[in-house]
Amino acid sequence: MPLISVLMPVYDCEEYVQAAIDSILGQSFRDFEFIIIDDGSKDRTPDIVKAAAARDPRIRVISRENRGIVPSLNEALAEATGELIARMDGDDISLPDRFARQVAYLQANPDCGLVGTQIMFMDPDGRPIAPMPNPVGHDEIVATMMDGNESLAHPTVIFRRDIARSIDGYSDRFRHAEDIDFFLRMAETTKVANLPDILLHYRQHAKSIGRTQTDAQVDAHYRAICEAAERTGAPKPKEIEQRTFGNETDDHTLWAWWALGSRQMPAARYYARKVLTARPFDLNSWRLAYCVIRGH
Repeated sequence: MPLISVLMPVYDCEEYVQAAIDSILGQSFRDFEFIIIDDGSKDRTPDIVKAAAARDPRIRVISRENRGIVPSLNEALAEATGELIARMDGDDISLPDRFARQVAYLQANPDCGLVGTQIMFMDPDGRPIAPMPNPVGHDEIVATMMDGNESLAHPTVIFRRDIARSIDGYSDRFRHAEDIDFFLRMAETTKVANLPDILLHYRQHAKSIGRTQTDAQVDAHYRAICEAAERTGAPKPKEIEQRTFGNETDDHTLWAWWALGSRQMPAARYYARKVLTARPFDLNSWRLAYCVIRGH
């Protein structure tokens, strides 16, 4: 049996899924099976994943009608044979040493049942924008989630299969925040951690759940932490503020500033030009362009 089962549900991600697959097949740690659930895609995604499976016997594709992310994750979890479960999303990129670093950590820390990594935000075309740091230790990770923030990036985690099955996997009661509920229930059973290293590039794009289902995601997150507080006897969490998003140029402005702050100059220059083109009479556009030219 392989040590790792990689679970990757996909739905209509033809633009990005080949890069995601390649990043898993390019891992330095190679003892894994790769379970891809095609959740009723209507674009070219099924053709892409089936072609990949024909080239690499470690890939197993399950194609069927659309059921949603939680049934897909639980189906893949039931199919998994590996002792460890690695999550992956069809629009992200895992760096080559991700699995090796996480397996080494879990083997050295048998009291830890789930470990994630740091992430680098990237734009739709794969340009690095900025790192988004997550806490490293168990207590800080849980406290951050209970405070209404994300502290484990779902596509970065590797967890022990038997512990996940013992808590009945993912719950469909927290749609769009099923990961938060899963992480909190795992943390009540075992230690959780994040490596300090960036080992996944996390793609930002307009079709992401965080953009298209913002209100539902915040509501589900709040319900998940309230139930966790009831289970553990913690105080009732404060309500989570709703997130708001602007238009495309607002996104590009934010990405340019983030990229400048993290010294990702190709992305900073690219988005500063786009902002200046979109808003040539806005002084803030010129201020951004000047700071990018200056380099700080």
